[in-house]
Amino acid sequence: MKIIQFDGGSVPNPGIRGIGVILLEDDHVLKEISRKLDGTGTNNEAEYSALIEGLKQALALGWTEILVQGDSSLVINQVVGSWKVNKDNLKPLNEEAKLLLSKFRSVKVEWIPREMNFRADAAASRALGSDRADVCGDL
Repeated sequence: MKIIQFDGGSVPNPGIRGIGVILLEDDHVLKEISRKLDGTGTNNEAEYSALIEGLKQALALGWTEILVQGDSSLVINQVVGSWKVNKDNLKPLNEEAKLLLSKFRSVKVEWIPREMNFRADAAASRALGSDRADVCGDL
């Protein structure tokens, strides 16, 4: 199974943003991304940016069937259409994520608890220059 796990954070919120993305195939890490984003913004913008980066990487690898996992209730619920996107700064990110998701033959998107998203959380924390696990949580 091919899995994208994503996380993003901002310190403070809004502030400097970092993303963490893990691409897994059959429980093996194929790719790990830990990157600080340009400029400042919110943790939710960082979460969306991490998701978008993961989807782009999966497409570049030729993946057609994916499981997307993240610990952001907001991003997960907005991407699957359960929640409305009320913030103007998130609307273009939501649209981009949905466009990328539409390019896959099969997609499952699910929320997972933070402790199951530890690899992506750690990668996002490293991007922000911290090993603290609590840096990238929803603030």
